[in-house]
Amino acid sequence: MKSYHHGNLKEELVNCAVNMCERDGYTKLSIRSLAKESNVSQTAPYRHFKTKQELYAAVAKEGFDKLNKKMSSIKPTDQKKYLVACGKTYINFGLKNANTYDLMFGTAVGSFTDYQDLVDSANSLFELLRSSFSKLSNESEEIISFKCITLWSMVHGLVGIIRKVNVIGDINQNMGPMPFANEIANNIDEHLDKVISGIIKN
Repeated sequence: MKSYHHGNLKEELVNCAVNMCERDGYTKLSIRSLAKESNVSQTAPYRHFKTKQELYAAVAKEGFDKLNKKMSSIKPTDQKKYLVACGKTYINFGLKNANTYDLMFGTAVGSFTDYQDLVDSANSLFELLRSSFSKLSNESEEIISFKCITLWSMVHGLVGIIRKVNVIGDINQNMGPMPFANEIANNIDEHLDKVISGIIKN
């Protein structure tokens, strides 16, 4: 067990909580379990997190920060390809960080408005998409924002569908949605390109 006694204790506690969340799921994460995992006194984490929701909010913010960093590191050759890359990055993040992703987009944190730094990080993700769409269209800000939400909803849905595909495995039937979902999972770039082209035109 690693001891967390030096440097920025809050930062070290958040990093430990992020690892615990991804390893065990956020439902197993508590201030008490965090203290035990980080080898500090039971009271130490309470100096930084008064409630479990505050701890959840800190972990969710780290998730949004990580996703924002990945999105921001993409170097666009053109705006549509950039959006395709953003969509793929988002989906891969959701698949590889499933427990953190569930906390980020679930209801366990409660109202994001109680945590301004979390709101700012979540909004930054939306602004990345909105800024890219605005370079592809002369439409109003309202329409551009609507298109961003449409894309976000689509990739968010794909995370859940692909997670289900990965659990089920090969589909040996012609009925139902899963064979088509499996095909999309195996051709993400092509699917995103078609969907984004449609959103841009409409």
